[in-house]
Amino acid sequence: MTATGENIDYYAVLGLKQDATEDAIRQAYIKQSLQYHPDRNPAVDATKKFQEVAQAYFVLSDTDRRKAYDRSRKDRTRFADEPVDPAGVFGGVFEELLTPEVPNPIWFWEPVGAAAGFVMGFIVFNIPGAVFGAWTGKKMGKIRDVKGKGAYEAFLALDKGRKTEILSGLAQKLFASAL
Repeated sequence: MTATGENIDYYAVLGLKQDATEDAIRQAYIKQSLQYHPDRNPAVDATKKFQEVAQAYFVLSDTDRRKAYDRSRKDRTRFADEPVDPAGVFGGVFEELLTPEVPNPIWFWEPVGAAAGFVMGFIVFNIPGAVFGAWTGKKMGKIRDVKGKGAYEAFLALDKGRKTEILSGLAQKLFASAL
């Protein structure tokens, strides 16, 4: 509710149209919450904006709440929304991203990857190569353990936006270290 008693336009808060899909709502929430998270954004109004984004996601991510909200917009009536804990919503969404796709992941490939990386790194670049190879192999093995498929297959399964985000992050790190 705004100070004038009107409903807040939760679609506008997330930068969406009313016919947005559940995935679009989720992606918009992730983007907006990272942008306005008080730990990342020093602006004075960042906390307020972060709370609005969390409230918008809370309402629009649930089918029943979204229908009730859409009905109140159509009928131009007051939408009785309940206050929400933004940190709880934020943690819940990002916890979902970290959930393994394999229900009972094994921890076989992580040590195998570390050992293989160590050997390959040592062959290529002695001790520094062995350390880097072991670290890289361990990460690749962990992906296989948690996702149930290789790192490349897991990468291919991501949507285009997430792939772009990962590749641009890697490029930034590479170019930053080169300069």
